[in-house]
Amino acid sequence: MNYIYTSISLLCLLSVFSFSGCELDDRMDDLTGGYEGILIDKLTGDTVSTEYYGAKIKLLDMAYGEVAQPLVYNILPSGEYKNTKVYPSKYKIWAEGPFYQQDTIFGDIKQMKNMNLTVTPNISLTIEKIELKFGIAAEVTYAYEVYNPYATSSDIGIVYGTDRYPGFRTAMNETESAKTYKRITTGLTAKTGTFTETIYLEPHTVYYLRALGKTNNSGDYWNYSKQHVISASDVDISGIPLAMKQGVTSATSAVLQWTFPESIVDKIKVSYTDKDGTTVTDLFAPGKSSYIANLPYNSTTAVSVELLTKTGESSGVKTIQIVTNALSDYYVKATQLGRPENVPLFNDRAFKMSLSKSYAEIKGPSVDPGWVTSPFRVEFIDWWNSWADPTNMPKNQDIENYTAFTLYGETKSLLDLLPFTNLETLTIRRGEDLFDTGLAIDPQVDLTVLKKLKKLSTVEIGPGVPLTESDFNDAGLAHLTIIKH
Repeated sequence: MNYIYTSISLLCLLSVFSFSGCELDDRMDDLTGGYEGILIDKLTGDTVSTEYYGAKIKLLDMAYGEVAQPLVYNILPSGEYKNTKVYPSKYKIWAEGPFYQQDTIFGDIKQMKNMNLTVTPNISLTIEKIELKFGIAAEVTYAYEVYNPYATSSDIGIVYGTDRYPGFRTAMNETESAKTYKRITTGLTAKTGTFTETIYLEPHTVYYLRALGKTNNSGDYWNYSKQHVISASDVDISGIPLAMKQGVTSATSAVLQWTFPESIVDKIKVSYTDKDGTTVTDLFAPGKSSYIANLPYNSTTAVSVELLTKTGESSGVKTIQIVTNALSDYYVKATQLGRPENVPLFNDRAFKMSLSKSYAEIKGPSVDPGWVTSPFRVEFIDWWNSWADPTNMPKNQDIENYTAFTLYGETKSLLDLLPFTNLETLTIRRGEDLFDTGLAIDPQVDLTVLKKLKKLSTVEIGPGVPLTESDFNDAGLAHLTIIKH
């Protein structure tokens, strides 16, 4: 890349191989000197890599003495530097960057001259192995060694993307949309170490990858390994490992949590037989909640899972086992600290408060009449260890006994309704004085969850709730009676 600065006092022309800044010099009448070279690791003899704007070479014209302002030029990420237009003189030359030691050269630059600078980087980084798996995953093994004796900790990781010489300054976190990504472990105190990590790539795309590291006393300067090139190919989805963790579980339902590259999986196909003998097949999008419902109590159910790509490739059918709880198990389990461990399938704050209010009002007449009118009854589940004996908490059977339920406030998910297998009437209202006053359910809430409630026949929508009958029809719930107040 060329940078050309022209003025009445200066012409500074850098070669096409340089990516440099240029300090202004008032001696444009004679720019016959020049230099080129590389940064050399004093300990290994290898070229020291950096990043764009990640290291600089400085030239101080000794004719002006130590008080002169040095000329400063950026060094390429490859560790190379070159300048073909320099005023011939005797210079003091040194590098500034992610080094804790660097040599200084004193020399005449009267014509083009090779000048390598020897430095000791703060950290040495090496990519030891890259293995491409199922076309779009790279298993990367990299190592580091801290040279800087004054460093007490370091940040180590990898940076990769579709642009050459990926670096910290241009990288984004992997959860963001970008061309370059970074994955960094911070605060490491060990002086040496090896990591193996897997990154997922887009098919038919070329990526550039480097390891990077920074010591706690190196400012904003990062060291880098040599650059490696990875070419992703077609997806071999059959080779993708399918790891499932069973999430919060009731007597009849469970949320499923997956580990696989979401970028290449378009749908998760789940098939099983429910407690009524009905064969169920559902398609879920990656990144969204997937679940199974209406399973037999306290039993193990085989569930078939198939991953599908956008172009129709299949991973093949794999089988997982789902274990449900008993009806006699508590719906809210206690931790050692006396707090609820979970509220299966607790995914929504407004649901939990709605359930707490409802159950406090049901239980109150027989245990403590004050619960029925207490303004804190929406927090009954969270405060159960001070409000009541744990045996007063609802069991799975108590949840199944609900035939009608009112959901208040700013609900964002209906997943928590899956255990309500006998629910016939659902009322959805805005928040009232107890919580979420005036707030209503998210109009984009996923209503298809309600398909799993086989006995549900009526939904009452309170004033100010942003749902209509057409919303339910669009979700495949045209069989429901929708009462809009």
